[in-house]
Amino acid sequence: MPHTALFFRQQLTFSSHNDLLINADAPMNVYFFNSNNIASEQITALASQYLQPQERTILAKRKQLQAKQEYLASRFIIKAYASQYFGYDFDSLTVLFDDKDTCLKVYQHNKIVALHSCISHSHGNVLVALVPSQQSAFKSIQLGVDLEWLSTKRSLEKVAKHYYHREELRACMSQAEDVSEQISKEVHAEALYRIWTLKEALAKAIKQPIATLLRDNVFEYCQSLNVRSGRYEVHDEVTSKTFDISIISDIELTDNAHIQILANTVVDTVSCHS
Repeated sequence: MPHTALFFRQQLTFSSHNDLLINADAPMNVYFFNSNNIASEQITALASQYLQPQERTILAKRKQLQAKQEYLASRFIIKAYASQYFGYDFDSLTVLFDDKDTCLKVYQHNKIVALHSCISHSHGNVLVALVPSQQSAFKSIQLGVDLEWLSTKRSLEKVAKHYYHREELRACMSQAEDVSEQISKEVHAEALYRIWTLKEALAKAIKQPIATLLRDNVFEYCQSLNVRSGRYEVHDEVTSKTFDISIISDIELTDNAHIQILANTVVDTVSCHS
């Protein structure tokens, strides 16, 4: 059993950028974007400019504004990356979910692109992890990410007591042992969220329903995988929200996985082309 304290450390670094940048030397590029910045009146223009007919049909089925914002942002980021990295024309790309392989796939004129992608979204914020294949073929890898808002109104206590493994519960309790009583509840709650993001990311990486993993010890699965987790705080003019993030893959990751915070990338691009 690995030393569980490692899973609760901050192992993510963040930097803000106005444009989507690609680090070709990194095994994985990860991007974070607040799609709440996309105004409702921009949805139609964005869809017309950046989505293929099949994608626009899928977008139309999303009734909530936030779901539309998240969909548009994630597809824009994936296509912008594929366009830059492979040199493809942006308008020739389509991003669709493959129900059989239970993962997103990128197509260029109906031919699959050797790019692995995994997304997660929470309250309008979108996390996108991208790994180009080292071979021309789409070779399978394990890749999962999860993003969760640490809500003060939502408690995972009941879920944890009924479904979390005893080793997971013990690890969460140990996180609150060396802190004051005043903040121990907050630390414990944050630890419960970390277990949740680990389970969600793992479910995507190994392509199993989250329901089948709830009672299992996530630490045992992670022994043979590379895991990076951390928290990020999003500020706006009114409030701030903290998000817990976990990334799990079978590819080698840097000690502190780097995440690019994209500042209004989609919005600014639309404005420039209007």
